[in-house]
Amino acid sequence: MRLKGTLRLLILVLTLGSSLVFGGESQTASRIKKLDARIEELKQDGHFPGVALAVMRKGKPVHIGTYGLADISNNVSVTTKTVFELASLTKQMTALAVMTLVKEGRLSLEAKLVDYIEEAPVAWGNITIDQLLSHKGGLAHRFEQTVDDVLLLDYTREAMMASAKKTPMLAEPGTDWNYSDLGYFLLGSIIETVTKQTYAEYMQSTFFTPLGMKQTHLLDQRKIVPFLSQGYAWKEGRLQRNRRVWQFALASHFGIMSSLHDMMLWEAELTEPKVINPDALKGTLAIQRVFDTGKSCDTWGYARGWQVQVVNKRRILTHGGYAGTAYIRAIDDDLSVIVLTNREDAPDARTPISLGWAAAHAAEKTIFANGYSCWQ
Repeated sequence: MRLKGTLRLLILVLTLGSSLVFGGESQTASRIKKLDARIEELKQDGHFPGVALAVMRKGKPVHIGTYGLADISNNVSVTTKTVFELASLTKQMTALAVMTLVKEGRLSLEAKLVDYIEEAPVAWGNITIDQLLSHKGGLAHRFEQTVDDVLLLDYTREAMMASAKKTPMLAEPGTDWNYSDLGYFLLGSIIETVTKQTYAEYMQSTFFTPLGMKQTHLLDQRKIVPFLSQGYAWKEGRLQRNRRVWQFALASHFGIMSSLHDMMLWEAELTEPKVINPDALKGTLAIQRVFDTGKSCDTWGYARGWQVQVVNKRRILTHGGYAGTAYIRAIDDDLSVIVLTNREDAPDARTPISLGWAAAHAAEKTIFANGYSCWQ
């Protein structure tokens, strides 16, 4: 695999003029060298087939890097137009959709889940929309029907909802925090009920089309997708094709596909909203659950679709996706990092979120004076 984009971080874009983004040149060069070595190591050992990475300041790209292969069999290189599965980065978009409906007065955070789900289990009676957004509804994480722990190829809405209703609760609503795909699946169902559109239609018409995100869409195994990356996993001591070939009729918990090009458009919009309701965006960022980690953070918690850290009194939003993605937004420093890869469930030392922290640290070393993250 050849390195397609070098890490001479910072091809300054026109909007940034000639100003230095990263402080002193010698210090910057040193941090860039370390980041370059990190990605080179990942590339050489084969654990990351392909990577697309962007560092952005105030919604503008200051570094864009593409590395390795999107498709090993056909020797197709990663580009900014390569389409990756975002996996759980989808949750921030689902949360924003819900908050948009809330700000439009079409939905209430205090509304009960059972008001939107027919024949809902009695145990769901006190779950609120807000508890679903912040993973405090007491619901389990996984809920899909499997055979010998293996997912099926096709899931209809009806089959998914039937499985959801049969899945035991983990806690009383509001009493504990449990990360839950099930909760975000149910939020997608609520979006469909309120808008009278499919989740895919609503996301497309409300966000993706107005923002010009032409390569962003919901998972559809039947669709011919230009520049689609192939997914890989490291198993039995070697790199293998993964088998994420299932079809979900509703995938509001993991199913958005996108490219680095489109995600940079998304980041620009989050930085300076023109299409998105600013109050809806603000509503996704408020911490709903604080975790006591005993680590070197002012605060670490979960908002709505985002993990939130406060380090040295600066807010840092993060999230990762199982398919090999990560997103970091140091919003008080106007710095963001987007990492898209086609390697699922990488080992801890090589995770996309770790790579994202390394890129963020190269851009702004003072953010992470006590380490790259609250839990390391």
